[in-house]
Amino acid sequence: MKRVFLVFFVLIITFLVATFFTTNLNHRPTPSPLPTYSPQIIDHESELKIRAQELELALKKTRIMIKNNLKDYSFPSSIPGSNIKSREEILAFREKMECITTKGKWIFDDTPREILKHKQETLYGKCDKRLQSSFDLNKKNSSIEEIWENTRNSVKYIWKPSPQCPLPNFTREDFCSLITGLKFLLVGDALSFQLHELLLDYFHDGPVQCYGQISCKEHVLCRPSPPFEDFSNLTSKMKYIRNDILSNRKVILLPEDHGIMELRNLELPWSPFSYHYNVVILNKGHHYQSDKIFRLTLINAIIKIRKNRPDTLIIFKSTTLGHQNCDDPDLKPLATNYNINELKNLPYHWDEIHKQNMIAKEIVEAAGGVYWNLEHIMESRVDGHIGGRDCLRWCIPDRIFTAIE
Repeated sequence: MKRVFLVFFVLIITFLVATFFTTNLNHRPTPSPLPTYSPQIIDHESELKIRAQELELALKKTRIMIKNNLKDYSFPSSIPGSNIKSREEILAFREKMECITTKGKWIFDDTPREILKHKQETLYGKCDKRLQSSFDLNKKNSSIEEIWENTRNSVKYIWKPSPQCPLPNFTREDFCSLITGLKFLLVGDALSFQLHELLLDYFHDGPVQCYGQISCKEHVLCRPSPPFEDFSNLTSKMKYIRNDILSNRKVILLPEDHGIMELRNLELPWSPFSYHYNVVILNKGHHYQSDKIFRLTLINAIIKIRKNRPDTLIIFKSTTLGHQNCDDPDLKPLATNYNINELKNLPYHWDEIHKQNMIAKEIVEAAGGVYWNLEHIMESRVDGHIGGRDCLRWCIPDRIFTAIE
């Protein structure tokens, strides 16, 4: 269980380094500038009761669909693609991951330490460009202390989990040894593209070839150490394909598209290639679908993966909330997450994100996959956004390494 836990832990830490963004803002409504809202007056107890009932009903319908559609792909006592082979190990793994992601808090830590350097897409460097400092963060021969002194405060927070679930210590070399020979496929909207960027920042040292935020060539994460450097089957690799709603299209354009590509939801084919990959990481982001359509789409995606390669390790990365009015450079993490009144008045179906995350959790875990919960961790992080008209994405670097030191 140690190996699979460390793999997921590194993914969590990688996310904490800079977090997600969602999709090209030309393809969706933007949360800033904000529309004018008239906040509703809400009775807390009754609203909480209604939401609990709605969630339970949604999960009940989900379990029925799972029973009817995933009975041939159920793994109650193992996680395919991992070394977890018993029900007891599954429960222990999920309990520890849930503890790390929900029983903790953000702590400001001004101790100088190395900062992840972003190498690709310049959009995520906007926060550093706005920083009122003449210091060049990329200047050669600068000390860690010099760089730290001129770094944004939003980078200086660390995620402090409960003492019940301390974070393990490891190095890049440790992680490379764990993923020797594995191939990762990242599928989803531009949330998955940012994860691709972050993993490359941490692991990859060389040229990167991507086609905007739509698709990328396969890139190397780790090469085998001597004397095995010539064994290509030991090289770990990663590829990103954009499909905003996780559809199972086999071609980019269907006859009913009449030769026009839909820009609101990009749906590049991905499932025909999934059998080449040991690990598939899925994400839907902020592309809203009804609960019914979301259930069906995700179940079909899971079935396709399992048919292509039954031993694939499937990970579903949860969607995180956007934040309103994120331009203030002096913003700090919220002391508490949103209350029921604040959730109810959020725009763009943001108040339904938790429900659909829980739907995804039911489906993915029933099929022997892993639900990667980042919703709670990032809900309070109103700071560090790209800003302007974009209060959904965060800059890179951000969320400094908490254990990768």
